[in-house]
Amino acid sequence: MKKVTFLIAALSFTLFSNAQQAKTVKQPKQEKNENSLLWKIEGNGLTQPSYVYGTIHMLCAPDFEIKEKVNTAFNNSPNLVMEVDMDDPKELQEMQNIMKSETTLSSLLTDEEEKKADVILKSAVGMSLKQADNMSPLGLMSLSIMSSYACPPTDIKMYEVEFLTKAMAQNKKIGGLETIADQMAAVGNSYTIQEILKQMELKGEYSNLLAEMTKAYKEQNLAKLYEIVTDKRFMDENAKKAMLTVRNEKWIAKMPAIMKQESTFFAVGAGHLYGNDGVIALLKNKGFKVTPVQ
Repeated sequence: MKKVTFLIAALSFTLFSNAQQAKTVKQPKQEKNENSLLWKIEGNGLTQPSYVYGTIHMLCAPDFEIKEKVNTAFNNSPNLVMEVDMDDPKELQEMQNIMKSETTLSSLLTDEEEKKADVILKSAVGMSLKQADNMSPLGLMSLSIMSSYACPPTDIKMYEVEFLTKAMAQNKKIGGLETIADQMAAVGNSYTIQEILKQMELKGEYSNLLAEMTKAYKEQNLAKLYEIVTDKRFMDENAKKAMLTVRNEKWIAKMPAIMKQESTFFAVGAGHLYGNDGVIALLKNKGFKVTPVQ
């Protein structure tokens, strides 16, 4: 599962971006009875319901929980579809490669930036620039995020890993809405190494943000999660479009055909569900009935 750990660390990076100003966009109000991470999808030609569940990718073990309603929906769905098919050997190989890069970090920096980067890296992840030089920018940031958790890596649990393990035990079909290459392209369109280094300087704020996200997640409060994920300190409009909006639209183009074949349990980052361009709203726009499961 080491390769999967790298992937989930990378996926967690999609929750953050460079600290620039973002435009304020009015989002749909979320009623209290809509506080749910699990949503049922019906209608529009479907002969049986499917479900979409919002994950947080990583949580410390004491905070990790899969509620009974989620287990019921999962067990009743013969098909599991996550952001990436982690049962695909090709994707597993890509997961292994995302931490390394043929382009060195130092080659992307000026002499002055190299000196500053060395200080930042030692403070954030305990590595010098020389030691980290062959890591990919994404891999480097992933390590920084993981070190911001209030528990050691050995105590971190991952929803995708849990669902994958359960699906394999139940002989479910397993699929993905995109590939690692798609995700890397989205990241490449959003972040420079300079911006990533700036984010690494915000490590203390990451810890606070993760604590807020964990609280909102346990309360199943999608509106609050979306507010945190799109906080203007961490996500600008460019990153929001590349990491959320564009990916959501691509997923929605694939989901109807998958659901019409058989009942499917979709597991994607909770930050993708809410908002005018979120998965829930886009499914409704497609004519599906999407309701919270309480």
